[in-house]
Amino acid sequence: MVYRCIHELVNNALKHAVASHINVQLVQESNRISFTVHDDGKGFDQQQVAEGMGLRNIRQRVEAFQGKLHIYSSVEGTEVHVELELQNNVDHD
Repeated sequence: MVYRCIHELVNNALKHAVASHINVQLVQESNRISFTVHDDGKGFDQQQVAEGMGLRNIRQRVEAFQGKLHIYSSVEGTEVHVELELQNNVDHD
């Protein structure tokens, strides 16, 4: 799921944002995984641009895992940040 989301976000940055640089950051902690994809492309106005299939699929995947999705976009680029909580199934009795 993480791979598919990052793959789609990188493709979006290349195809739609015409980005020169794309930074992907993946962080794993004991109770969560988060990832951020940031580009220096042309950005988009979230109020004006309809969400395409790629972003809609990412949103659905994140929601299926009860995660959080944040999108920040401006003329200086776009940053998408996702946080997913990991369930701890270890019994501590």
